[in-house]
Amino acid sequence: MAATADNNLIPAFHQNDLQALRVIVREHFPSMVEYGRQLINHGTEANEIAVNTFIKLIAMRRNFKSMADIKAFLLITVRNACYDYLSCPAEDRPSKKDMLTLDELFHGSTGTMALMITSEMLLNLYEGINKLKDQCAEVFRLYFYNKMSTADIARQLDLPVKLVRMYKTKSIKTIRSCLAADLTITLSLN
Repeated sequence: MAATADNNLIPAFHQNDLQALRVIVREHFPSMVEYGRQLINHGTEANEIAVNTFIKLIAMRRNFKSMADIKAFLLITVRNACYDYLSCPAEDRPSKKDMLTLDELFHGSTGTMALMITSEMLLNLYEGINKLKDQCAEVFRLYFYNKMSTADIARQLDLPVKLVRMYKTKSIKTIRSCLAADLTITLSLN
């Protein structure tokens, strides 16, 4: 019976169905945060790692054939990100100004409530990313998923740096409009 549900869920997930994503996030997000927390012993960083992992999952959604593939991807990606976190000296870790900042969202929230808020935020983020068009979507993908600098994106896309900054700003505004009011997204213009 579960295999039948999985068979229906995967095609819906491939087609950007919000309900399918909602099922996957609710089923796996809390366990990925806990898995990350166990590996690095740092709840906030584990949450950031899980959020980034689910964003990658969404971007790569058409590559998965089954729920088992999705779970394996989540486990491996969280594990690798945690190992990267542990192997990187504190001063060399990515700047928080380039990441989605969740601390404000969790102020006053703990445990299950924070995970539920994060799950809903991921769904809103998913909707925002799907609203991005053409160059904005490409710049956002290179900036967020590939961790490229503005200058590198400009070189790769053969665009002026100023235009790349404009696309980054426009992307962030579009995504921000879909997220909870308490969430802060900061943009590095480097």
